[in-house]
Amino acid sequence: MLRYNFILYLLSPFIILKLLYYTIKNNSGISYLLKRLLGSNIKNNKSIWIHASSVGETKIALEVLKKLYELGHKDILITTSTPSSKQIIDTVSMCEINHLYIPFDFYFTMKRFVRNISPKLLIIIETEIWPNLYNQCKKGGSKIIIINARLNPNRSILQNIIKDIYTKTLQSVDGIYCKSKKDYEVFSEYVNKEKIKNLGNIKYSLLNENNNPHRIIDRKYVLLASSHHREEIIIIKEWLKLKSNKYLLVVAPRHPERLGDILSDIPLSGINIAIRSKNETIRNSTQVYIADTIGEMTSLIKYSEFTIFGGSFVDVGGHDFIEGALHGKAIIVGPYMYNFIEETEEFLTKNAIIMCKKPEMLKNIFDKLFRSKNKKEIFETNAKQLAMSKTKIIDTYLEIIIKHI
Repeated sequence: MLRYNFILYLLSPFIILKLLYYTIKNNSGISYLLKRLLGSNIKNNKSIWIHASSVGETKIALEVLKKLYELGHKDILITTSTPSSKQIIDTVSMCEINHLYIPFDFYFTMKRFVRNISPKLLIIIETEIWPNLYNQCKKGGSKIIIINARLNPNRSILQNIIKDIYTKTLQSVDGIYCKSKKDYEVFSEYVNKEKIKNLGNIKYSLLNENNNPHRIIDRKYVLLASSHHREEIIIIKEWLKLKSNKYLLVVAPRHPERLGDILSDIPLSGINIAIRSKNETIRNSTQVYIADTIGEMTSLIKYSEFTIFGGSFVDVGGHDFIEGALHGKAIIVGPYMYNFIEETEEFLTKNAIIMCKKPEMLKNIFDKLFRSKNKKEIFETNAKQLAMSKTKIIDTYLEIIIKHI
């Protein structure tokens, strides 16, 4: 722990500068900056604390919170790291949700933050392994579990130091419930297998039949979801080879604040683009629509002709495509899907997903899906059937959570 805190404080000037840059770039305000650095001073004791870092994890946290509310457990706090995650929480019309931004894992800040909350149970969604957070919760008598757990082994020059820190930190955890067999095997390198179980991916349970988002784009379109740097221009180049305005390409970047970077990559003089955050009108001549907004991904996926999932055509490791499957969409991914190996292999085996190994193959894939309704319907049906067969996974997680409560 001493080594970890020494490294953390050594890096603290860079962490603060990066956070300051992020705050200014995204116009997040001084309040956000102070809460991430110093934590909240509000006394907010809660029985259950759910931490979800990004938007995807926040969606899981909200579904877990909803289920716990239904069972009478309402003394719950959700913490997140980003304003985009907070925006997702703000769109929920279930009830008033207790939310705080979690501070960086500096020792004294985290010690005060944990003491103010004093939870009986801390539920971590997926990947957040913060030594001071875990250590302070354990000292305070809080139980800690990780659900939908996933972990990518560190392969940098610091991997031995990081493995040692992870190993010591995870000793404080009472249970690790993994989303895949691969993640189970990775965690078993750090902690006793008696603490680990493979329960499956909880995101299969996120389809809400009562949630019927309104259509926000009138034209027929194909969606590029959760794209990353340089990925937009890769897909757009292949899209323009179709030389047709019958369909629109909608680009929903993983980080909407990257709009300036996206536009700098695209030759604007040769492409007719409209931007959602600027309320620009989609015309018949519009070729690409950049949906740089928060909280609309479900609608964008639901009404798309088919969906391309980003993070897979550049070396990011892919993003979870399950929401597309639950909505019965033909799904296209690139070759970099190592964060979701088990899910990808299963969908490929069941003919429920299309993997494009080279961007140059995309035009042919687009052509086939547009020309062959039957071919598209095969992928749509297979994807939905496979996803729907696993929607009860959340009930298994809920049973585990209740036991720890």
